[in-house]
Amino acid sequence: MTAPIITIPKDGPKSVEFIRHVIDEAGIGGTAFAADFYIDGAETWNSHPGGWRHPVEPIISIDHHAPHLSMQRQVSSANLALEVLAQGPGPGPDDAILISHMDCDSILAAGILSRRIEPNARYGEAALAADHTGEVNEIADLLQALDAHWSRTGRPMPDPDGLEYFFESLNRSEQDLSLDAFAKEALGQRQRSRDRAERAVLEGRIEYDQGIAFGVLDEPIEGELLLTCLPEATLVCTMNPHLVAPERWQVKIRLGLAAQGGRSLHQLQIVGFDPAYGGRWNAGSNNRGGGTDLSPDSYVQRLLIEVRREWG
Repeated sequence: MTAPIITIPKDGPKSVEFIRHVIDEAGIGGTAFAADFYIDGAETWNSHPGGWRHPVEPIISIDHHAPHLSMQRQVSSANLALEVLAQGPGPGPDDAILISHMDCDSILAAGILSRRIEPNARYGEAALAADHTGEVNEIADLLQALDAHWSRTGRPMPDPDGLEYFFESLNRSEQDLSLDAFAKEALGQRQRSRDRAERAVLEGRIEYDQGIAFGVLDEPIEGELLLTCLPEATLVCTMNPHLVAPERWQVKIRLGLAAQGGRSLHQLQIVGFDPAYGGRWNAGSNNRGGGTDLSPDSYVQRLLIEVRREWG
């Protein structure tokens, strides 16, 4: 039997107390599986297949964002969800899956844990394409496209109706059935973003300096889409005018495919010159924090200083 999926607010820190409140409000009688969002201190809990179990509260974290050495690899929450089911029965009908956003990895992790979709390795591959490599992948491209387009059109994020629509669209795609106009437009936008990433590289708008690929763009491009276009980069940084405050700069930073093992963005003191920056070990942005007023030249020079200091 499937376990229900419950959406919680995307923004704001997630504490144990907050999750306890969600459990009480939703009337969850079993365990809350927190999928693909970080709960403060989760990496200090008891080890559990695919993540960590709180020592007292009925909460299990299945999340690759945790600042823990075990997550500094090409792994996404959908892969962790597959580990859960490979090592035990997984969530039951009295349990619930909590998600805070609706990107590819969240949808697949929640789908696997809830039994909405089969625990198939192709979903793990799709999550890696979405989160880490940017490679063309039908599942990843569809779900990433839907997530971006849903947000772009001003719809709630996350949203129970959107959740059902995303699963329905995934099911239709896997059965080779026609998608509706919204999904087709979303996929079109995704392909245009991929094309823009390739053009930015071919037209020389991305420059290399000591392994860092840096570019100033007119509008944001999903960071993972640049990775396959820049195979020699150890770090990829793009800046564009912030969509809400265009006098400031939105920055996206990712570890490149050529980065050596053991390297992490957490090693770079980026918040020292960009307090709005935040993210996981291999990807981050200052978008939610309101961007930066540092010029692109100043920003990349500060970033280079950190790279030299930490990585030589």
